Amino acid sequence: MSVTATLWTSVSGLLAHGEKMNVVGNNLANVNTVGFKSQRMDFADFVYQDAHSLAGQTQIGRGVKIGTIIGNFSQGPFENTTNATDLAIEGKGFFQVQAVGSDETYYTRAGNFTFDKEGYLKDPNGFCLQGWRIDNSGGVMQATGGNAQAVNSSSNGSTSPIKGSGVPTDIQLDTFTVFPQQTTKMDFKVQLPKSGGDNAVNTENPFAALFKQWNGNETERADNEPAIAQTSYAEQTSMKVYDEAGVKHTITVYFDKVSSTDYEGGSSGEEIWEYIVTMDPAEDKRQFFDTVTGELRNVNETKAGGMLMAGTLTFNSAGAIVNQSAYTWGGTRTPESSPGSYQAVPDPAGGLADLNVISLDPSDLNNWEPAPVSSSGYPIIVPNFSGILDAQTSGTQNGAKYNTEINFGLRASNLSQPWSSQGSLADLNVDAYIYNNGYKANDPTTGSEFILLNPTYDASLDDKWNINTGRYDVSGLSMWTLPADTTNLINAVQGDANAVINYKGTTTPVTAADIWRTLELYNVDTIKVKAANYLDNAGNPATQDITIDLKNGTATLADGTAATIGVDISLTDPGTLGAISNALQNAVNKASPKNLYMYSAADPANANLLADFTEPAIIEAYASTNLDGAFSSSNAQDGYGFGDLTSWEVDADGILNGIYSNGVTLPLWQITMYDFVNTQGLRREGNNLYSETRASGYPKMGAAGNSGLGNIASYTLEQSNVDMATEFVYMISTQRGYQSNSKMVTTVDTMLETVINMKR
Repeated sequence: MSVTATLWTSVSGLLAHGEKMNVVGNNLANVNTVGFKSQRMDFADFVYQDAHSLAGQTQIGRGVKIGTIIGNFSQGPFENTTNATDLAIEGKGFFQVQAVGSDETYYTRAGNFTFDKEGYLKDPNGFCLQGWRIDNSGGVMQATGGNAQAVNSSSNGSTSPIKGSGVPTDIQLDTFTVFPQQTTKMDFKVQLPKSGGDNAVNTENPFAALFKQWNGNETERADNEPAIAQTSYAEQTSMKVYDEAGVKHTITVYFDKVSSTDYEGGSSGEEIWEYIVTMDPAEDKRQFFDTVTGELRNVNETKAGGMLMAGTLTFNSAGAIVNQSAYTWGGTRTPESSPGSYQAVPDPAGGLADLNVISLDPSDLNNWEPAPVSSSGYPIIVPNFSGILDAQTSGTQNGAKYNTEINFGLRASNLSQPWSSQGSLADLNVDAYIYNNGYKANDPTTGSEFILLNPTYDASLDDKWNINTGRYDVSGLSMWTLPADTTNLINAVQGDANAVINYKGTTTPVTAADIWRTLELYNVDTIKVKAANYLDNAGNPATQDITIDLKNGTATLADGTAATIGVDISLTDPGTLGAISNALQNAVNKASPKNLYMYSAADPANANLLADFTEPAIIEAYASTNLDGAFSSSNAQDGYGFGDLTSWEVDADGILNGIYSNGVTLPLWQITMYDFVNTQGLRREGNNLYSETRASGYPKMGAAGNSGLGNIASYTLEQSNVDMATEFVYMISTQRGYQSNSKMVTTVDTMLETVINMKR
């Protein structure tokens, strides 16, 4: 081997160290380049030449070469800025940019983006950032599911981190205004006080007492008269909502506790509150087809004007919400499933097809059934502020456009059978009247067909129900008969607590209210005693008939003058008492059966009949409570009016939000993130750009903060990750290596010079 071979070995060292110095220099040159990733050069030994030695075959090296250049893709430091579209990636991943209208694709860590005049979000090279467009159309749309109407909603509870849709494309602000979005969801997180009162009392149906107190009939109510009196409910909360034109309206929810003494079937310590969701009856533009008159009528011509939903909230002994019922007009009925509930009416706008208008009386509790639910499991209402003809219930085509979810912190997790019952509000009624077994048609002497019940519950009547007749067999039940001592009866009627009359066969006193309830039923207010049948107070035969007013305890002679009990008439004389008793008995007999019955109610209201969720799921963020504290309410809704774009922001998930003058913040785009299995295989294109190669593999696409991709920081730029101290060490060691190789060249040159001089 010649000495010149050593010269070339040294030259390879000079070349390699020179290139390494170039890498170090490039790193230091880009120490302030946004998103720059430094590099490191590693050497590899060059070829070896075989040689012979006393030890046998051996090898002699022939220099050094560039082995590889490794990119350092570690996180660079962050710099705060004042531009919302300056973006930095906290962790792994790249932004993707493309030339507008081209498939020329690059990747970058440099997030210094700005909007151009056409609204494209571009980097300094003019390439547009890529992302998914987010649909803000919202709405709750009709679908069919199980025995109830399941409704699709934009807030469908999807767990996907990708909020946008379609193929990633150029991010562009192509509109600088936002059109109105009608309200499609209302959230009510209420704290109902445990000490709350039962203001709306209705023994016939305590779960619909608020409904029955409500009067939304615009023609009946006087000016400025509320649809429900302030004394009829315990608490209320209101919320501003928007119609499809962006006009504000008010939705008010009223709450009232249901006294536990008014129903049976509740769990121990359980409390039930009834509620109604209402709108201003004057703004209620819903209509229905009146089958009696054959005409279209406004709902606010009935007591149900403005009534959107009625139901109950059930809380356990700890004050946590555990169930909910919700009833709406028409419930889950549709023209297809319940054609008899709708009437085909010509479209007043001149459409080709008739419109299906509901023909159920909105004021009839029989027509208030379990509400349809959305695909999120929330019951829905249909507030129609615009008078669209067939938008009265969720079951019609236009009605579905107004579907609005109501959220008190519970939803149905079983969409195929959300409600435990399909019964109506009327099915919760307790009959206020009971059948009179002595009744005969067209015979007034037998009394009324139905007798008013005593509102006190008596469980002893439960076994008296006759399944064949569908009525109670009440003959021989608790009754009181006319006592011989009519004085005691008269005093009892007037409320004398010392005048005791007992129920037949018992020692239980009959109250004055019980006596009057019976006497009034049979129109017995006064009795008349003929003069021949009684003596005056002196024991002399009476000369005039006398009329006794039982309720007021007064007497009147036939000539109209007032009689004085104790002077004109004796209530203690046996003859007088007998005459009065006979007169009273005769008066009653003329209008009723001989026996006067006082009946107890057959059953109280039963909480088990409520159509509540079969499988309720609690939404902790919105869960209403019933604790020992004051009433409070936290409300939210998703509607808004018209607005102009004023600014924008980007969150950690890469969502580009537009901020509008109406106070609304809307998600517009979601930035698409990418990563590679082998980032070392990416090709550096300059201008802070990388391109995909075979060595890098295909990019993995996803949303920021998911699948190993980093979060996005707004108002932030990632700086170069070059470490100057490290680079200076590399520079010194590279310089020493270069210097050593250059010394080798001069040394070999001296050796060659010696060889040449040998010839001289």
